[in-house]
Amino acid sequence: DKNVVIYLASLSNNDMCNRSPTLARAINQAAFPSVLRAVAESSVERFIYASSVAAYGDLDYAEETSPLRPTTRYGEGKAYCESLLNGCDIPYVITRSASVCGYSPRMRYDLMVNKMTRDAARTGKVFVNGGGQVRSHIHINDVCRCYRLLLDAKGVEGEAFNIVSQNMSVMTTAQLVAETIENTKIEVKPATDNRSYSVSGKKAQEKLGFKPLYGVADAILENYLNFYD
Repeated sequence: DKNVVIYLASLSNNDMCNRSPTLARAINQAAFPSVLRAVAESSVERFIYASSVAAYGDLDYAEETSPLRPTTRYGEGKAYCESLLNGCDIPYVITRSASVCGYSPRMRYDLMVNKMTRDAARTGKVFVNGGGQVRSHIHINDVCRCYRLLLDAKGVEGEAFNIVSQNMSVMTTAQLVAETIENTKIEVKPATDNRSYSVSGKKAQEKLGFKPLYGVADAILENYLNFYD
């Protein structure tokens, strides 16, 4: 029965942010102060801001207390909005989500796991640029579960939580796709993005009781099974 806002609005694709920096700034940053004013003047009892692990930037291992040093326009927008929240007198909670994977009625194929699965299904190949870079992942079902927990969680105002299931190298992810979809070959090219990071999900587990139920392998299988529907 609590009056809660989950704020998901964002231009959330790095390439789109780079192609349209003015639009990205307008949506991901400039609009946010007006949102906070509206929340402050309303009866909202909890404001959940969907941030991203991209706000950390290039870190070997990030916890919620790690500094925010984003290296992309998308990450900069998230870090900026977090900085505004930290100065606001509203009941907010921040979620820093890993890269989301898994099937949905409106698929995003710019996300790595989803894209790899589609490439394998379409062409029989998975394309890897580099391979040693580490990325963090979370299944869409677990994201929804975590938000559900945050609706009623107590003592979390002003807190940030990483939402992550697995930290995995790009090559390991490609190998999982190849193991799941028969006759898939991995084609390796030079790295185009050297960012490498992993994040801890310990705080969400200890304070919220959040334990992911799905992994990257689950996302690959369900994406593939639903690809031809």
